[in-house]
Amino acid sequence: MALLANTMTSKSGGYITRRLHVPQEVWSQGGAKLTNIPEKVRVVEVLCSALEEMQQCSVESFGASVGSGLALGIGSVTRKEAETWVGKLEEFSSICDSVVANFGKKLSVGEGFVVKKSGGVTSWGGKLTRQIDKFTNGKNLDSPAAYVSGLNRLFTIAQLIDEHTKALLSQPVAATYAAFPLDLRAAAEVKLKRASEFFASVVLTFVIRDLAQLLDKYAKKCEKWLAE
Repeated sequence: MALLANTMTSKSGGYITRRLHVPQEVWSQGGAKLTNIPEKVRVVEVLCSALEEMQQCSVESFGASVGSGLALGIGSVTRKEAETWVGKLEEFSSICDSVVANFGKKLSVGEGFVVKKSGGVTSWGGKLTRQIDKFTNGKNLDSPAAYVSGLNRLFTIAQLIDEHTKALLSQPVAATYAAFPLDLRAAAEVKLKRASEFFASVVLTFVIRDLAQLLDKYAKKCEKWLAE
């Protein structure tokens, strides 16, 4: 996701694989008929909001750098702080479930991502709808520019998931997570893995599909320019 964000912000674009370079102009070109833009903008907005809340919780509980553990020092994470963080991860997991339940079929995403069957999904579905209405009120949802801008914001803040995953799975475990009680550390690992699976099977699925369409359109434009 960091590589994709770079292609949107760098004037020269960037490589998302060793052989595939994506020019920045690919994202801003006109004429590409991307489908279900309003639904995608809604999904991106609510995910950004949830991740911003998680980021605030992370900073308040563990300091600016969860990987180094230098901000607070080993042993300074209390059980209450660990429980608060795991609870925030659980909230995000519920939002992921609701996104798939409400938008998965429409966007043809979520294959392999098993939505938890519980009353929580239903309650979060209602909350998700209210959040979406709040964040998108007055915005032009059917705007490719708003979609790309939202993706850039989402991919940037989603690095929080990667930072925590690396801190938890590093050898030795980063000081922040080394101070977690074992049961909460295990719970955090499960929820971080689930968040990663959500981005892989839901968000990146529709983004890569759209990028393929945009690249095809851009290539045809280049062929036309060369012919002229």
